[in-house]
Amino acid sequence: MRIVLWHGWLLEGSGSNIATARVAEVLRAAGHDILLVCQERHPERYPWIDAVGTVGPDGVAIQAAETGGAGAGRCVLLQPDIGELLPVFVIDEYEGFATVKTFLDLTEDELDTYLAHNVDALRTAAEWHGSEAAIAGHAIPGAAVARRALGDGAYVAKIHGSDVEYALRPQQRYRDLAGEGLRAARAVIGPSTDVLDRLSALVPGLEGLGRIVRPGVDTARFHPLPRHDALLGAAARLDRDAADLAGGRPDGLDAEVARALAARDADALDALAHRYDQAMPDATAASTLRAVAERDRPLIGYFGKLIPQKGVELLLQAARATETDPDVLVVGFGLHREWLTALAAALAGDGLGWLEGTGRLALDPEPAPGRPERDGIVAFTGRLDHRFAPGAIAAMDVLVVPSILEEAFGMVSAEGAAAGALPLVARHSGLAEVASALEHEVGVPGLFSFEPGPGASARLAEGVDRLLVLPSEERRALTETVSAFVAREWSWERTVEGLLEALG
Repeated sequence: MRIVLWHGWLLEGSGSNIATARVAEVLRAAGHDILLVCQERHPERYPWIDAVGTVGPDGVAIQAAETGGAGAGRCVLLQPDIGELLPVFVIDEYEGFATVKTFLDLTEDELDTYLAHNVDALRTAAEWHGSEAAIAGHAIPGAAVARRALGDGAYVAKIHGSDVEYALRPQQRYRDLAGEGLRAARAVIGPSTDVLDRLSALVPGLEGLGRIVRPGVDTARFHPLPRHDALLGAAARLDRDAADLAGGRPDGLDAEVARALAARDADALDALAHRYDQAMPDATAASTLRAVAERDRPLIGYFGKLIPQKGVELLLQAARATETDPDVLVVGFGLHREWLTALAAALAGDGLGWLEGTGRLALDPEPAPGRPERDGIVAFTGRLDHRFAPGAIAAMDVLVVPSILEEAFGMVSAEGAAAGALPLVARHSGLAEVASALEHEVGVPGLFSFEPGPGASARLAEGVDRLLVLPSEERRALTETVSAFVAREWSWERTVEGLLEALG
């Protein structure tokens, strides 16, 4: 089948980016002819992409010859020419765009221009490709773009969750735009019952369209490994690719964070995050992983974006309240990074009151008292993509997903379970569905989740201790059980089967 996938952003970083990449890769491997329309700037990182080009007012231009990659199918990536403005749900830096604005901040003219560029690009690309079916990412803008470009019933709309919480809920104009695209879709795909329910409450008239299709986990990458081997392997891969990873957070920036914290200078903390490439690992990432490998201590961690909505602050607060006193490994990127670095320092020393007063951190208003002395460290790596992240995650005893905003599914918790890191997630939204499935599989309700809200950091600390004090044989059995469950139930092959059923 000739299938076009429209996605507005990249193929790494966020859950929707990764999901788009994996779906395209598995569809191609299954023998389909895939056209991927997105803004990815580094298609050379994906060996399953066979050809690369652009689509704009002058039509389609293939700029890179076919690579002849292995597989029965074919995938061509076309980058739409949409001008210098990229709308996003959460502000981050994006290569190649002079202006990045949230959808909420767009003027009507900016929104109309952005939509028009994408509609023209998708229509031109699909005609060039001869597409027989289409999958459009996000309630907005994908569903509306697909309807205007391809017509009623010619596409499946795929919901990811950020669209619901960062655009539809705050503004009526996006609820109207979503309704235009979703009601005309062949089906509306969501990763959980929760996100489809939240969507239907905001956009009426979707009865009979919703289908649950869980996202998958690449178990060839995410699987259990001994901690030492996992961390040293990831560090070796970082060293091997060092020439392509320049520009990340430089060594010595922690000292500048400490000075900004001592001076109570919020502007300085904000400025520091713009002094390096957020898309790259820290310059010291490999040495950080090696240092963690040498410490014979329990290890808990976080993997994802460093923004207030993800609740990483709760993890840092909770770590100081645990009885087991684990090391903490934070793998991720985002403009909130320096505030989290400052928080880790303040929790161990001075300045917490000032940080709380700024209102810039999603701190627990009712935290548990921290231990007076703590031997565990907090280590940051910056962004690790799927070449390096599986090793870091496999090394964790517990992977914490402390989001304070609703999640569509929480793919990272499934990746952690597959890699042997027992998940501990906030019990709400799609995360609760993930936790419930895993808890049912092991027969222990509440084992992998904690209640959100005031006092969550204390409950998170209790959950960490509950998992870390388990006898090693019992923890190993849990790890094997949840890893096998994810491989069986949440594979990308099963995801693609669900999408193909929805396409008809």
